[in-house]
Amino acid sequence: MHSRDEIERAIDLRVTERSFSDRELDEECRMLVRDSIEQVEPFMDWEALSWYYTGKFPVASGIILARMQDFRTERLVQYGFEGEQIVLDLTLKGFSTSWTRLPNYLSMIVLGFHENNGKSDTARAARYIYRDANRKPLEEIVSGRTGFLNNNMRSILNCGRMAPSSFNRQPWSFEILGEKEVAIHGWKKIPLIYEEVISIDLGVVLSHLYLMAKSLTGRANLLAKSERTYLLSWT
Repeated sequence: MHSRDEIERAIDLRVTERSFSDRELDEECRMLVRDSIEQVEPFMDWEALSWYYTGKFPVASGIILARMQDFRTERLVQYGFEGEQIVLDLTLKGFSTSWTRLPNYLSMIVLGFHENNGKSDTARAARYIYRDANRKPLEEIVSGRTGFLNNNMRSILNCGRMAPSSFNRQPWSFEILGEKEVAIHGWKKIPLIYEEVISIDLGVVLSHLYLMAKSLTGRANLLAKSERTYLLSWT
């Protein structure tokens, strides 16, 4: 289990990589990747997906993905929830990552190391500096019983606010239900062509919220209310 400081640091350092170096992982790095995969906490009370790493990819150092046979919305949410845990842990270990979707392929995590070529360094720094400004303000995505928005609640929700999403859509909102309970709502009506990535995005934001809630209180719980609405509670 990561501490609050580690979760905040991982989210703060996490930048979607646009330019990878063509570097093969040595055995030590492969062990670090395997460790990140083995640490995955399963989604709700489900069995964790079968994640694996392969270096057979034309760019970067390889990819991480899970074997999937069921592509229903809730399984894609699980995919994003578990995959983002791997991304955050790899970030703490110094790897660069990017959620990527290729035509006719399930979204995957590309990993490796940043290519230092000046131009890409500048673009990467700019994305980092302006990342917060490019996210919706917390007040815009939070509703419900806002009187319960104390320091812990704000830290949890802000970690969700900073979650990445495809094309920066941020397709979610947070409804405060009580002192230690929040409903996370994903988009209700989604064009079929966006179903996969939007569902994975919902899993990613759930991962950020869950990890921070658990690091703050020691225990957190997710419950599905529908395909695109989940309850997060902590004690």
